[in-house]
Amino acid sequence: MRSAKKVLGMAMVSLFAFVPFLNVSAQTEWTLKDWETENGDYGSVTAVDDNITNIKGSDTATEGMFLGPYSMKSEAKLADGITEDVYIELNKDSMANGELFGLTMSLNDASDSYVTELLVDTQKVNDGYLVTVGLDPDFSYTISEDGVYTYRYTATLEDGKTYLQFSILKWDEVIASTTKIDMGETTAVSAGYMWFCSITAANGINVYTTLPEKPSEEIPVEPVEPTEPSEEVTTPDSENTVEEQNPETSDSIILTVGMLVTSLTLVGFGIKALKKRA
Repeated sequence: MRSAKKVLGMAMVSLFAFVPFLNVSAQTEWTLKDWETENGDYGSVTAVDDNITNIKGSDTATEGMFLGPYSMKSEAKLADGITEDVYIELNKDSMANGELFGLTMSLNDASDSYVTELLVDTQKVNDGYLVTVGLDPDFSYTISEDGVYTYRYTATLEDGKTYLQFSILKWDEVIASTTKIDMGETTAVSAGYMWFCSITAANGINVYTTLPEKPSEEIPVEPVEPTEPSEEVTTPDSENTVEEQNPETSDSIILTVGMLVTSLTLVGFGIKALKKRA
């Protein structure tokens, strides 16, 4: 019994030793208060509800861009690998044809100065959203369905080189991705800003702090047609009942004969026993 307890205890210790490796630090959650506007010079933010922030660009253009809010909240380090997600609602009815927004993530050096960035442009084109990335001219993807999409930025350090990549996710599925863009040897060490560098959408962009739950996929149930009613089982009528009880019927005759044979056999054994005693 003691050995069993000892083994169980060792197993529990091993489990708790492994748990910290499962608790990977969460990605940055962008809340209303995390977006900087600098008194309207960088657009505006408005709470739609506890999970949704509506983000708009500035009223006037600066060097051709209607600047939007930015955040310096991320503390991710390049040496650990950087993955940052922004949850953006794309609804064809909320943007006019030709309206757009640009979202970019930068990398900073050890003194927290700008080094490089990955800019992604999204423009409403007819009934879809065309997504392009300047650093990967071969990449373009059109989002045709309304929904909340994940804009994922990743940055890694491999063999002394910095690599940037952008992906689009619908719920937990990657639906489009750039190549791993080789930025060469840089001085980048950490994430910089996440910035809506230009927004020309009059209704703004809805950004979610946490991704909504994926709608459950209900399996359609085919209607089952009623089966044909089974033939009605009739109870024996009075005549059949009488017949079952009448020894003149075949079943009753067989039963009666069987009982008679058994009785005669027993009588025979009884007579033999009496003769032996006599």
